[in-house]
Amino acid sequence: MSLSRRDLVRGLSGIPLVAACLAPASGAVAAGGSGASAPDASAVTLPDTAGFSFDGTHLNAAYTHPVGVRTRQALDTYTESRVRDGGRNWPRQNARDAAVALYAKLIGAAPGDIAVVPSTLEGENLVAASLDLGPAAGVVTDAFHYDASLIMYGELHKRGMPLLVMPPRNDRIDYSDLEAMIPQHTKLVAVSLVASATGYLHDLKTVCDIAHRKGALVYADIIQAVGAVPLDVKSTGVDFCCAGTYKWLMGDFGTAFLYVRPDRLRDLKRVQVGWRQIENYKPHFGPLTSPDPVAGEYELGTDTARIFEVSTPSWSALAAAAGALQYIEEIGVERIARHREPLLRRLREELPKHGFTPVTPADAQGPYIVFAREGVGQRFRQALTDEKIFVTLYKDKVRVSASVYNDMADIDKLIAVLRT
Repeated sequence: MSLSRRDLVRGLSGIPLVAACLAPASGAVAAGGSGASAPDASAVTLPDTAGFSFDGTHLNAAYTHPVGVRTRQALDTYTESRVRDGGRNWPRQNARDAAVALYAKLIGAAPGDIAVVPSTLEGENLVAASLDLGPAAGVVTDAFHYDASLIMYGELHKRGMPLLVMPPRNDRIDYSDLEAMIPQHTKLVAVSLVASATGYLHDLKTVCDIAHRKGALVYADIIQAVGAVPLDVKSTGVDFCCAGTYKWLMGDFGTAFLYVRPDRLRDLKRVQVGWRQIENYKPHFGPLTSPDPVAGEYELGTDTARIFEVSTPSWSALAAAAGALQYIEEIGVERIARHREPLLRRLREELPKHGFTPVTPADAQGPYIVFAREGVGQRFRQALTDEKIFVTLYKDKVRVSASVYNDMADIDKLIAVLRT
């Protein structure tokens, strides 16, 4: 996308959405086609009401999504109130409830099913601790799961927790292998809905059906999915999932949303306690109070928020998330996904002609595509930097993740560099 076009849309945050002509949704990412860069009949035109105005060509939303005007305005409003309204009682709900309500609607949950936590991985750690994983309660996961999560479970394995890590077959997970691999003592099956390093997209309902038949629960890291692909937690049956807001939710660092299926709360133990969990407290110290017990009398809440929220969250990140989620709701995740599809299809058609092998399965409809080529990082890093094209480069892989601000000209610009 050219800077001149960005300048044109920079100030459009107040313009209402316009109707877009939506072609019938296709079933999978196509692997054929003419290879031309002319407008695609299946493309969806998105109104740039968020006013993204960064410099360069950003094809790296899977790393972190740029902040648009809608997010910035929400954050600016919060900051201005902190500047001018010093007497306000900030620990009240503020943007928390607004952000949680929008997020819950996005994933098909109820607001009461959501807790605000600092990050995706912190949410997974809390779930693991709450399930009391150990020698009699093991974990099954796969090699596509987030690397730090695998290390977390590896550390629990050192303390005696049974752990099985499934290897992929042909860049995907074989669900018959998964069913055969879950032993009787398994408490949790943990997956990344979209694999960060490969773009593999799990069939989450199938994973949950298999795990539940085996008496296990399912945790899904959904940070690379929610906001980019349609997701309904109730239809999948997932027990726990978590996502930070700085990727496809278009927000900022420092906050994440943890979903817990409400009928699973009884399976969890409380592992942290803080003021966010207290519903009634009567102090027993100071004048005119009874001295016993010294700690006072209190009640702790039992819903998802009152079990997992501990203390003061990042109010600013929640304000940013509320603005971003409102923008996502206005556009619709389905339209975002359909806008992205021809862009990724073009890459799948063209890059193999220049020595790149797709790692992401052709039928995966996740938000990015990964290609393998020996030495790609060293070979193209400087050229991409010179052209101000931002992607995720590994030693022998490249990950390309397009979002609402990208168009086919951005894709062609990347291809022109990678085919040299």
